Amino acid sequence: MYRFTTFTRSLALIHLRNRMVLFWNLLFPVMMLILYGTVFTPAATGAPEDFNFINWVLPGVLVFNALAFGLLTSSTMMMTMRELGVLRRLQATPMPAGQLIGAYLLVNVTIVLLQSLVIILVAVLFFDATVTAAGLLLALPMLLVGIVTFVALGQVVSGVAQTAGIALILGQIAYWALLFVTDMIMPLEVMPAWIQRVGVYLPSYAVVQLVRPPLLEGALDPNLGRNLLLATVYIVLAGVAAARLFRWSPRS
Repeated sequence: MYRFTTFTRSLALIHLRNRMVLFWNLLFPVMMLILYGTVFTPAATGAPEDFNFINWVLPGVLVFNALAFGLLTSSTMMMTMRELGVLRRLQATPMPAGQLIGAYLLVNVTIVLLQSLVIILVAVLFFDATVTAAGLLLALPMLLVGIVTFVALGQVVSGVAQTAGIALILGQIAYWALLFVTDMIMPLEVMPAWIQRVGVYLPSYAVVQLVRPPLLEGALDPNLGRNLLLATVYIVLAGVAAARLFRWSPRS
């Protein structure tokens, strides 16, 4: 247990000192909230005066923050530890591989949940977002499902890529491809028909649908079973692929 807690603490410090984490998973989502709150006002969009766009987009911001962490931060962090020889040294220690994976997942989940709470606090304090305690309690477990999904996908990226730079490029391609077509910041209904048909099967769409109803309405997603199953399938498939692709050392 001492090895596990020591490694977990060290891993958390590595993440929190990483400028990529601070930008992509804290500053960028807050900047997007400021953009939405100042541009998409009822006066500018012609929406009713009582309509607050932040309420609708806040779940999407939380999900794309988790998506960025999984595909960008988590994947490149694993690659960096591999390139610096950290994983090789850990392989030589008595700590089981299961503890390493558990610590890595625990740190990733905890950081994203804390970042999510900061984003929600900014939305409530500065943009009058309506978030109830009951809605938050229902939404956080759904967001947790999303975090695990995206971290698993990020580890597939780290297994495929040869360097941290390539992992970052691959992660960014996937991130930007999913950002605009899966109901996070733009309604899927405004997309071309073919994107609407494909989008409902993508992981970020399933997670957004799991998070948005609880946070907006304090109720679970009407299609909870379908979207939870879809997210679970991605977790299992990505987890199996990541395990098969995992390497202690960089490719020669």
